[in-house]
Amino acid sequence: MVLTDQVAALRRVEHLVDAELWRADKRTRWLGMLRRLVCSMDWTTGLISGVTLAQLAEVGNCSTRTVSRLLAWAQDADLLVVVEVGAAAAFLGTDRNRAPAYVLVAPVQEPEHHSTTPPDPLTASAQLSGPVEESGDLPQSYVCNKPLTNKRLDHQPTPDSNWPAWQIPATPAQRSAAVMTFLNRIGLGASRVPVWRARALLARWWAEGICVAGLLYMIDHHPDGTSRGDALRGAVDPLRVLGHRLRPWVGHTDALPTHLTGHHGDYRAAQATKIAHRVATAERDRAQRATPRSEPPSTTTARQAARDTLDALLTARGRRRAQPATPDKTRRRTRSAL
Repeated sequence: MVLTDQVAALRRVEHLVDAELWRADKRTRWLGMLRRLVCSMDWTTGLISGVTLAQLAEVGNCSTRTVSRLLAWAQDADLLVVVEVGAAAAFLGTDRNRAPAYVLVAPVQEPEHHSTTPPDPLTASAQLSGPVEESGDLPQSYVCNKPLTNKRLDHQPTPDSNWPAWQIPATPAQRSAAVMTFLNRIGLGASRVPVWRARALLARWWAEGICVAGLLYMIDHHPDGTSRGDALRGAVDPLRVLGHRLRPWVGHTDALPTHLTGHHGDYRAAQATKIAHRVATAERDRAQRATPRSEPPSTTTARQAARDTLDALLTARGRRRAQPATPDKTRRRTRSAL
C-alpha cells in the first residue's frame, strides 16, 4: 500500500528506525534523511521526485555512499520502492541529470472477520475444497498437485545454546551460542525475538569482555548495585527493554562484582583440570593416611628399656651435681663472674 499521508509515513519511518536499535548518531542522521523524503512526497500520489543523493547527503551530513546504504536498507525493510531509477545527463541528452523517483509503502492490513460460525474442517482444506467428480477421474486440482516431490523440507538448524556462563565468546559461532544461552536464561527464545537483533545488541558487550553471567547481572541491577526487578514482565519488544537496561552500564563495566568476571579460553577445560587436580590431591592424602607407618610398634620391653635409660641419665646427672667443686673450678667461676 502506497503511503500518501505524511503523518502515517513519519510514524512508520520512526517505528522502523526504532526497531533497529542503532547508536544515537546514526539514528539521527538516517532519520533526518528519511524525514526529508517524507516531506518531499506528493499528497495525492505519494510520489517522491526531484530529491538527489547529494541533497540527502547534505541533510545527513554524510557521503553519498551512506545515502545508498540508507536506500538499500529502506528497500529491504519494505519501506521504500524505487519507481524510476535515476539517469545521467549524457544518457538523456539533456543538460542535467534525472533524480530517482520513490514511493513509501506499508503492508496491507488484512480485514478482520467476525464470523461466529467455525469453518468446516472438510471445506477449510485447499485440497478438499474442489468439486467431487463421480467419473472416477481425479479432479484437475489433484492432478496439478504433486505432494511427492524430491524437495527437502527446509529445516533450520537449532543454534547451540550450551555455552559456559563465565566464558567470553571470541568467534562468531561462539557468540551465537552465547546469545542463545543468554536468551534461554532470561526466558526468551529464537521464536520470540529476532536472533540477528540480539546478536547486534550484545556484540559490543562481548567485545568489552562481558560474559553471560555478567549480562544477567547487568539487566537486573544498576551499576551501583541497586536491583531493578523483572525486566520482561509485560514487555512488547523485549530487545528494546534489554537495550534500555544495558545502557547505564556503558563505561561502567568495572562496577561488576569480581565473581562475575569473564574468562578467556576454554573455561570448562580449565575447570575440569582444577577439579581433577583437587581430586588427585585428596586421593593422595587419603592414601597416605591409610598407609601404616614403617616404624616398629611399641612393646612392653621397648618401653621398659626407655625408662631404664632415662633413669640412668637422671642418676648420673644427680651424682655430678652432688660432688664438691674443685679449687680450679671455683677459681674459673669467680673469674667469669668478675
